[in-house]
Amino acid sequence: MHVKSTPVARGGLFTALSVISILLASVFSFSTLFFLVIAACFTGFAYFFSDLRFGIAALLASAILGFILSPQKGILFTYMGIAIYLILAQVIEKHFFNRGMVWYWGLKCLVFNALFWGLFLIALGVAGFTGIFSARAIAYFNSLDVKWVFVLALILIVEFCFIVIDRVFFMVRNRLEPVIMNADR
Repeated sequence: MHVKSTPVARGGLFTALSVISILLASVFSFSTLFFLVIAACFTGFAYFFSDLRFGIAALLASAILGFILSPQKGILFTYMGIAIYLILAQVIEKHFFNRGMVWYWGLKCLVFNALFWGLFLIALGVAGFTGIFSARAIAYFNSLDVKWVFVLALILIVEFCFIVIDRVFFMVRNRLEPVIMNADR
């Protein structure tokens, strides 16, 4: 099998940048989500600028290296959820963009929320990881009488993050595309 070296090099570069961002998310606890989104964006770039094989390889390599190197294991669930979403969002863009905005955005919103809430509940309930929330924050939440207010606020924040993450990723990807593709010539 013949594989060109350019997609392999891009995939490796984006994987390295993703792992560095995961490590920075572990070090700077005040901006964990910011660095995790950047790490996931690098994984999404690996898919777009290489292909699906390198996108999945970058996701797996970043998750494994992040698990080995990062002192905070729980944040990897958030990274994986956002990275998988960004890869699937590009697949949705390819197949559903011309079918109407309701289908396009509805499917993207469904995929994002399924990944986020699924991995959040798995990380918290099954694996015991707190993810981007500290154990003290979870304990405080469990001691409250009016939990529904905070749950509603969390849902609104997650939906806002969905829109911001999606728009920023696609804006940066579209701006980088001519630069990276012209570098091949």
